[in-house]
Amino acid sequence: MRATIDAVTGRVSMYRLATVSLVAVLALGVVLAFLDIIGPDPYAILGTAGVVLVATLGANEVAARLARVVPHRESSVITALIIVCLVPPSLATMALVGAATASVIAALSKYLIVWRGRHLLNPAATGVLVASLAGLTIGAWWIATPAMLPVVALGALLLLDRTRRLDVGLVAIVLTVAIIGTRITLTGAAPLDAYSSVLLLFPIVFLAGFMLTEPLTLPPRRWQQWLTAAVVAVVFSVPFSLGPLYTSPELALVVGNIVAFAVSRRPGVSLRLIGAAPLSPHATELRFEPSRPLRFEAGQYLELHVPHGADQRGMRRSFTIASAPSDPIVRLGMRMPDPGSTLKRTLRELEPGARVATTLIAGDFLLPRDRSIPLVLLAGGIGVTPFASQLAELTARGEQRDVVVLVVPSNPGEVLYRDVLEASGARVIEVPLEGLTRDALLELIPDLASRRGFVSGAPAVVSAGRAALRAAGAKRVQTDYFVGY
Repeated sequence: MRATIDAVTGRVSMYRLATVSLVAVLALGVVLAFLDIIGPDPYAILGTAGVVLVATLGANEVAARLARVVPHRESSVITALIIVCLVPPSLATMALVGAATASVIAALSKYLIVWRGRHLLNPAATGVLVASLAGLTIGAWWIATPAMLPVVALGALLLLDRTRRLDVGLVAIVLTVAIIGTRITLTGAAPLDAYSSVLLLFPIVFLAGFMLTEPLTLPPRRWQQWLTAAVVAVVFSVPFSLGPLYTSPELALVVGNIVAFAVSRRPGVSLRLIGAAPLSPHATELRFEPSRPLRFEAGQYLELHVPHGADQRGMRRSFTIASAPSDPIVRLGMRMPDPGSTLKRTLRELEPGARVATTLIAGDFLLPRDRSIPLVLLAGGIGVTPFASQLAELTARGEQRDVVVLVVPSNPGEVLYRDVLEASGARVIEVPLEGLTRDALLELIPDLASRRGFVSGAPAVVSAGRAALRAAGAKRVQTDYFVGY
């Protein structure tokens, strides 16, 4: 089941999956409105959508040109579609002006409210909040109706699953249902009716699935993400009024974004390219000297901001750090397909001395601190990079651990960073993708059931590897893969 879901959703980028999910939500809204199942006028939904899309894309184009960057149009489309779900559908002139104002503010916030190249606040929530404070619109969240919930929940589930943030979404949803449901129960309502009404009538599922877990505004560590989700749930659930501010989902999310920034802010680091070396005919290692020591844990990734030509995924891309934290040189191993993406071509053409900026260091794909725990590390192709970092750090510290590394080569005989893996004392085994079965793994590693498992690589390898390790009895299989947002 896991492999099937990954195979289906993995065919499109994260941006495209979000776009399709939002279009499905709005299409259902239009159909239900035509059938008079929900209140909004279907033509008002379509008219509001048209105005919001034009305003958001137009403001983004102007801002991008002024900032001299390539406009990220698909990101703007997602922002616009979310705003359509938040503002009241209407064909009245002032209502459309308010929706357009919220859209322009949302687009500009990505360029004006930034830190190290990343916007800090959810654009749609920011646009609607500021426009509502100005009295131009309100956060109606008209998609929060029982008839809309199945499609909203399905879209939210797909996005949370793809980003591996289902737990973060659940923290927000469960806390919100618990707090608001308890408040309603205390008024004399039946508990079942009270708690179910929160899911049916409040927009917490949409907020958690489509907005809260936006990767660019989430903090890097899991505990920080849970804290952010909890703050959003509390601000969402506890009624208050302070001057022009009052309880609203958009305010709750903006407050959560501020908390996320506060707990995760780090000084910026630029990387100066000092050279590159081939790892294989298909992969390269870029080596950088940081402007100040780079603080990270073995197994984490960094995000590079690389200005380049038009690319639907924007200027940033994540790469797992392949070097040990104790290594003063930052090493990034990556595939270099020909011709490859515009970003990869830009990296390939960098001259020694060129600088790129890091905008984020994140990740919880970390080995257990207890050295006595035996490990099995399964890597697919370039997915070996976190293990290279982790085992290089063990070697640097002189630590001895019982480690078996299973490598699924992307090309026959290609085991990237083999020297680093073997230098740590780990046993390195090549295994084909079709060899990831319970019986095959137990034959290779008879004591596999006593080991804790870690799997890194492309979705197909991660799904097959996790299933095989669990079937063979491995303890707590942890996975890591890039979702392509």
